[in-house]
Amino acid sequence: MLKHTMNNNKKIITQFRLKRIVAFLIDAVIVSILLSIVYRLTGFANFPGVLTKMIEINRTMGETGTSDATVKVMSLFNEAFLQSLIIWFCYDVVTTLLFRGSTIGKRIFRLKLTHINHKKGKLAYCLLVIVRSFFKFLSMFLFQGVPFLLSVISIFANPKSLAAYDRIARLVVADKNVV
Repeated sequence: MLKHTMNNNKKIITQFRLKRIVAFLIDAVIVSILLSIVYRLTGFANFPGVLTKMIEINRTMGETGTSDATVKVMSLFNEAFLQSLIIWFCYDVVTTLLFRGSTIGKRIFRLKLTHINHKKGKLAYCLLVIVRSFFKFLSMFLFQGVPFLLSVISIFANPKSLAAYDRIARLVVADKNVV
C-alpha cells in the first residue's frame, strides 16, 4: 500500500509542475513590485492603505459611523483588487507575447505557452493568449480567486498539467526543450 502511494506521488508532483509553480511565484513577485511602483506613482488605492483603514476601523469599533467606514474600506479593497488584476493581466499578456510564449518566470525555467495542437498562426495565438489571461483573471475577480485555486489544483489532476483557463484557450504550458 505504501509503495502504491509513493508511486502516485511521483506522478502528481513532477519537476515540470514544480517549475510551473515557482515560475508563477516569480511572476507574482514581479507583479507585486510593479504594483508598488504604480501605487507610489499614481496614489491609487493599495492593499497597505486598505490594511491601515481596517486597523483604524478595529480601533473605532463601537463608535458611530463604523458601518460607513467598513463600506468605504471594502470599496477601497475592491478597487485595489481590481487594479491589481488589471496590472497582472497586462503583465501576463505583454510578457507572454514579447517573450514568445513565456512570462519572465516561465522564461527562467524554460517553459513556454503553446497551442495544444502546435498550430501556427500569430494572430490566432495572440488572441488565445488574451482569452487565456482574461478567463484566468475574470475568475479571480468574480470569485475572489477560488476558481483560480481550483485551476491550480487541476494542474496536478491531469496528465498534461492543464489549468481550466488553459483548456478554455486551447493552450498548454510546455518545456521549451520538448517543444
